[in-house]
Amino acid sequence: MVKNNIAKSTKILGRGKSTFKFYKKVVTAGTFLCYHNDMENYLLQELDSTDKKTRGLILDIGAIEGLKKMPIDVFEGTYLGKVRNTALVLCLDIRNFSDFLCDNDDDTVFKLIKEFTSNLLSCINQFGYGCSYYKLMGDGVIIIWDETAKNTINEALTIFNLYTEFLNEELFKHYDSLSLAGALVSEKVYKFEISAELSELKYRDYIGYGINLACRLQTLAAANELILNELLVNNWNVSHKIKETPEIKKELLHLKGLKDEDRLRVYFYNK
Repeated sequence: MVKNNIAKSTKILGRGKSTFKFYKKVVTAGTFLCYHNDMENYLLQELDSTDKKTRGLILDIGAIEGLKKMPIDVFEGTYLGKVRNTALVLCLDIRNFSDFLCDNDDDTVFKLIKEFTSNLLSCINQFGYGCSYYKLMGDGVIIIWDETAKNTINEALTIFNLYTEFLNEELFKHYDSLSLAGALVSEKVYKFEISAELSELKYRDYIGYGINLACRLQTLAAANELILNELLVNNWNVSHKIKETPEIKKELLHLKGLKDEDRLRVYFYNK
């Protein structure tokens, strides 16, 4: 059942447009965007190098909404700069991927990472439709919801549970050393936008303690584990267990850039 859900082609909010298709067209050299006449769609135009004619493609509202969750978006006249005090940040990473790169040929590496990322995007778009932003990080991903709430927590945990199950049963079943792990935290982040290289586009990103915390805590997670921060556990009653072994306490103390309250103990999501 999980395989059938995850394996569907990537969609933006169920409107039938491929994330990869539009994203690639937006960032391809020689393309530019402009408003369409009805102001409800954008026209993506590309200058053909052979016949010097302009080809156009209408991006519907679903595609535009999808772009709002990505690092590159259409510039519509404003650059955001907002503080999100209770953002929810999910950081996921493949364990032992560096060893996998060293032990396998190019074709095997390309095949696995393409299947991993395409299915991950499909999972995010189907089960994390309320997220505000996501960025692929090679063999991992950062997904952000601007607010921590019951529904956003459920989305984050659903993504982790379903995709971990899919990887274990399908994509990683021939590679025993590979697995997914991560961290989910509720914390403060800063959302900002700047001008992109092409004048009709803009670049969007997040910084802040919430992202630093999630990225650092996930390094403590073993295969199929998800670490939570104390704010998430205390404020939202997420099912968890605490590990207080001398080894993990030592690892926690050695992590850089953490607040004192985040160095006390390690909370693991309990499915």
